[in-house]
Amino acid sequence: MNVYFVRHGQSEGNLNKTHQGNDVSMSEKGKEQVRLVAKRLKDKKIDVIYASPYLRAKQTAEIIAKGLYLPIQYNDQLKEIRRPSVLEGLGYSDPKASKIKKIIRKNQIKADWKFSDDESFNDLSMRARQVREQIFKHHGDKNILCVSHVTTIIMIVLQTILQDKLTPEVFWQFYYHSRQKNTGITHLEFTEKFGWNLVTWNDTTHL
Repeated sequence: MNVYFVRHGQSEGNLNKTHQGNDVSMSEKGKEQVRLVAKRLKDKKIDVIYASPYLRAKQTAEIIAKGLYLPIQYNDQLKEIRRPSVLEGLGYSDPKASKIKKIIRKNQIKADWKFSDDESFNDLSMRARQVREQIFKHHGDKNILCVSHVTTIIMIVLQTILQDKLTPEVFWQFYYHSRQKNTGITHLEFTEKFGWNLVTWNDTTHL
């Protein structure tokens, strides 16, 4: 089995450096990035496409699916981590946003801690396990494409490889030192002999 994760194309939120919710669309640059990654994926012999229902991921998946002549299955478990709704629309460097993020970072190694209406580490970890159980286990030796978001991709990959050994400390340390670019491709391969193997991380040679 091969699982290819693709981060969505550049969104208007990425472009304007603002915290975004689920209804932010891709930028024109993002659409071009996706057209390029779609061409790259034609050689991967993808059998099935799953995608986050968030608009930027949905638009990304639609362009890719058109090139691969495949339908899309939307899955809520692939949506981005839910951050405090009070952050939506605020710039990355907005003083209010900076204050909230400082509090979050101070407490994020606590597995069940939340600032308000956001998701905890355990919440996101549970979603990653559900992806493994609901998607990976049902496709045998198929090649799967998952269109998702930075934090979610990182969690699924680490949860798949480390499973119960993954801690908040390990996750967030990895997160802050392994950011993914828009349309970066991450490839996990499963074999009976070796189990899961991380083949590529954030491959952007198509850009």
